[in-house]
Amino acid sequence: MSLPPSSFPPPTTLPEPERTPAILIHLSPLAGLLLPSIGNLLGPLLAWLVYRDRSRALDGQGKEALNFQLSLWLYGVLITVLAFALFSLGLVGGAVGAVVGRPDAGAFAFFGAFAAFFAFYLPILLVLFLLPLVLMLVAVVRVSGGQAYRYPLTIRFLK
Repeated sequence: MSLPPSSFPPPTTLPEPERTPAILIHLSPLAGLLLPSIGNLLGPLLAWLVYRDRSRALDGQGKEALNFQLSLWLYGVLITVLAFALFSLGLVGGAVGAVVGRPDAGAFAFFGAFAAFFAFYLPILLVLFLLPLVLMLVAVVRVSGGQAYRYPLTIRFLK
């Protein structure tokens, strides 16, 4: 019994002279260490702008790295808004509990908001910090082996 063919095209191979620029493209988000919160977007953008005219493969890898960083930025913004809303809801609940004469309910809601912060927001931020590093290393290994890499969980803003 054979498996149905995959809907994804086979990985594109990168010629030897394009591997080093592709590695630089995938390592370019490390610029975020020099310019926090903007360098991880500027690095892939600048690398893509520099290398996109050299070949279709480098253009594709540049778009892939930039799309991944844009997706992570969007996920971070959405998670921050959600965490802020949940934290604010806890504080509002605590204030309402204190106003109606139940200070113990207010304290419970206040500490619950902080517990949600440490139990929900910080672990997700840790994943959003470590995931790009791990996937960047996977991309560098694949590209150095001559295979084009597509990041998971990526919204394709640039096609």
